[in-house]
Amino acid sequence: MKKCMSLMLGVSLLICAAGCQNTEQKQAMSGAYDIYEGYLTVNDNQLIVDDFKFIDLSDGYWIDSLELTEKNMPNGYYIYNPSDTKSTFALNEETRYNFYDTDALFISDDNESRMYTTKELSEFLKKFDLGNGELGKTPFEIQVLEDGRVISIREIFVN
Repeated sequence: MKKCMSLMLGVSLLICAAGCQNTEQKQAMSGAYDIYEGYLTVNDNQLIVDDFKFIDLSDGYWIDSLELTEKNMPNGYYIYNPSDTKSTFALNEETRYNFYDTDALFISDDNESRMYTTKELSEFLKKFDLGNGELGKTPFEIQVLEDGRVISIREIFVN
Protein backbone atom coordinates (compact mmCIF):
# COMPACT_ATOMS: atom_id res chain seq x y z
CA MET A 1 0.00 0.00 0.00
CA LYS A 2 2.84 2.41 0.88
CA LYS A 3 4.56 1.64 -2.42
CA CYS A 4 1.36 2.32 -4.34
CA MET A 5 0.83 5.67 -2.54
CA SER A 6 4.48 6.66 -3.14
CA LEU A 7 4.18 5.78 -6.79
CA MET A 8 0.95 7.80 -7.19
CA LEU A 9 2.48 10.76 -5.34
CA GLY A 10 5.59 10.60 -7.57
CA VAL A 11 3.52 10.49 -10.75
CA SER A 12 1.39 13.42 -9.54
CA LEU A 13 4.47 15.52 -8.79
CA LEU A 14 5.94 14.70 -12.18
CA ILE A 15 2.73 15.75 -13.95
CA CYS A 16 2.59 19.01 -11.95
CA ALA A 17 6.23 19.79 -12.70
CA ALA A 18 5.75 19.16 -16.42
CA GLY A 19 2.67 21.40 -16.50
CA CYS A 20 4.54 24.29 -14.88
CA GLN A 21 7.27 24.58 -17.50
CA ASN A 22 7.53 27.90 -19.30
CA THR A 23 7.55 26.96 -22.98
CA GLU A 24 7.88 30.61 -24.11
CA GLN A 25 11.15 30.97 -22.24
CA LYS A 26 12.48 27.78 -23.81
CA GLN A 27 11.56 29.02 -27.25
CA ALA A 28 13.15 32.43 -26.69
CA MET A 29 16.24 30.88 -25.16
CA SER A 30 16.70 28.40 -28.01
CA GLY A 31 18.80 30.88 -29.99
CA ALA A 32 17.18 29.85 -33.27
CA TYR A 33 17.57 32.57 -35.87
CA ASP A 34 17.81 33.06 -39.61
CA ILE A 35 20.58 34.90 -41.43
CA TYR A 36 19.90 37.23 -44.34
CA GLU A 37 22.28 39.20 -46.53
CA GLY A 38 21.03 42.28 -48.28
CA TYR A 39 20.63 45.99 -48.83
CA LEU A 40 18.67 47.82 -46.13
CA THR A 41 16.07 50.50 -45.66
CA VAL A 42 14.95 51.70 -42.23
CA ASN A 43 11.43 53.05 -41.72
CA ASP A 44 10.86 53.95 -38.04
CA ASN A 45 11.54 50.66 -36.23
CA GLN A 46 11.01 48.54 -39.32
CA LEU A 47 13.93 47.07 -41.24
CA ILE A 48 13.28 46.35 -44.91
CA VAL A 49 15.74 43.89 -46.45
CA ASP A 50 16.37 43.44 -50.16
CA ASP A 51 17.76 39.93 -49.71
CA PHE A 52 20.63 38.69 -51.89
CA LYS A 53 23.44 36.14 -51.80
CA PHE A 54 26.89 37.61 -51.14
CA ILE A 55 29.37 35.36 -52.95
CA ASP A 56 33.10 35.60 -52.33
CA LEU A 57 36.01 33.62 -53.77
CA SER A 58 35.59 30.85 -51.15
CA ASP A 59 32.02 30.03 -52.30
CA GLY A 60 32.91 27.35 -54.86
CA TYR A 61 29.37 25.99 -55.08
CA TRP A 62 27.87 29.34 -56.09
CA ILE A 63 30.76 30.21 -58.39
CA ASP A 64 30.24 26.91 -60.23
CA SER A 65 26.41 27.14 -60.19
CA LEU A 66 26.35 30.65 -61.61
CA GLU A 67 29.37 30.03 -63.85
CA LEU A 68 31.15 33.08 -62.44
CA THR A 69 34.60 34.07 -63.64
CA GLU A 70 37.20 36.52 -62.36
CA LYS A 71 35.59 39.09 -64.69
CA ASN A 72 32.35 38.80 -62.68
CA MET A 73 34.26 39.17 -59.40
CA PRO A 74 36.91 41.89 -59.98
CA ASN A 75 36.95 42.86 -56.29
CA GLY A 76 36.74 39.29 -55.02
CA TYR A 77 32.96 39.14 -54.57
CA TYR A 78 29.70 38.98 -56.51
CA ILE A 79 26.22 39.98 -55.35
CA TYR A 80 23.55 37.61 -56.68
CA ASN A 81 20.11 39.21 -56.42
CA PRO A 82 17.63 37.17 -58.49
CA SER A 83 14.48 38.56 -56.86
CA ASP A 84 12.94 41.94 -56.12
CA THR A 85 11.19 40.52 -53.04
CA LYS A 86 11.81 42.42 -49.81
CA SER A 87 11.34 41.22 -46.24
CA THR A 88 10.34 43.36 -43.25
CA PHE A 89 11.60 42.81 -39.70
CA ALA A 90 11.35 44.64 -36.37
CA LEU A 91 14.18 46.64 -34.83
CA ASN A 92 14.19 47.09 -31.04
CA GLU A 93 16.37 48.41 -28.21
CA GLU A 94 18.29 45.11 -28.09
CA THR A 95 19.32 45.11 -31.77
CA ARG A 96 23.10 45.31 -32.16
CA TYR A 97 24.59 47.30 -35.03
CA ASN A 98 28.13 46.30 -36.06
CA PHE A 99 29.95 48.35 -38.66
CA TYR A 100 33.31 49.74 -39.67
CA ASP A 101 33.69 53.32 -38.49
CA THR A 102 36.03 54.36 -41.29
CA ASP A 103 35.27 58.07 -40.76
CA ALA A 104 36.05 57.90 -36.99
CA LEU A 105 32.59 59.17 -36.07
CA PHE A 106 32.45 57.10 -32.86
CA ILE A 107 35.94 55.71 -32.29
CA SER A 108 39.38 57.29 -32.24
CA ASP A 109 41.60 57.45 -35.32
CA ASP A 110 44.18 55.16 -33.69
CA ASN A 111 41.76 52.23 -33.38
CA GLU A 112 43.16 49.76 -35.92
CA SER A 113 40.16 47.46 -36.34
CA ARG A 114 37.66 50.27 -36.94
CA MET A 115 34.86 47.84 -35.93
CA TYR A 116 32.19 49.61 -33.88
CA THR A 117 29.21 48.04 -32.09
CA THR A 118 26.24 49.93 -30.72
CA LYS A 119 22.60 49.43 -29.78
CA GLU A 120 21.74 52.98 -30.89
CA LEU A 121 19.82 53.09 -34.15
CA SER A 122 20.60 56.81 -34.45
CA GLU A 123 24.35 56.08 -34.54
CA PHE A 124 23.86 53.42 -37.20
CA LEU A 125 21.77 55.81 -39.30
CA LYS A 126 24.30 58.62 -38.84
CA LYS A 127 26.84 56.42 -40.61
CA PHE A 128 24.70 55.00 -43.43
CA ASP A 129 21.40 56.86 -43.96
CA LEU A 130 21.21 58.72 -47.26
CA GLY A 131 18.38 60.88 -45.90
CA ASN A 132 15.28 58.79 -46.55
CA GLY A 133 16.02 55.62 -44.59
CA GLU A 134 17.71 54.10 -47.63
CA LEU A 135 21.15 52.82 -46.63
CA GLY A 136 22.56 52.71 -50.14
CA LYS A 137 24.42 49.80 -51.68
CA THR A 138 26.30 48.75 -48.56
CA PRO A 139 25.79 45.01 -48.03
CA PHE A 140 24.80 43.77 -44.57
CA GLU A 141 24.33 40.46 -42.78
CA ILE A 142 21.19 40.39 -40.61
CA GLN A 143 20.36 37.90 -37.85
CA VAL A 144 16.59 37.60 -37.25
CA LEU A 145 14.69 35.58 -34.66
CA GLU A 146 11.79 33.40 -35.81
CA ASP A 147 9.30 36.04 -34.59
CA GLY A 148 10.83 38.71 -36.87
CA ARG A 149 12.90 40.63 -34.29
CA VAL A 150 16.35 41.64 -35.50
CA ILE A 151 19.18 40.42 -33.25
CA SER A 152 22.01 42.10 -35.10
CA ILE A 153 23.08 43.85 -38.28
CA ARG A 154 26.69 43.55 -39.44
CA GLU A 155 28.25 45.47 -42.30
CA ILE A 156 29.88 43.27 -44.93
CA PHE A 157 32.95 45.37 -45.65
CA VAL A 158 33.84 45.65 -49.32
CA ASN A 159 36.30 47.94 -51.04
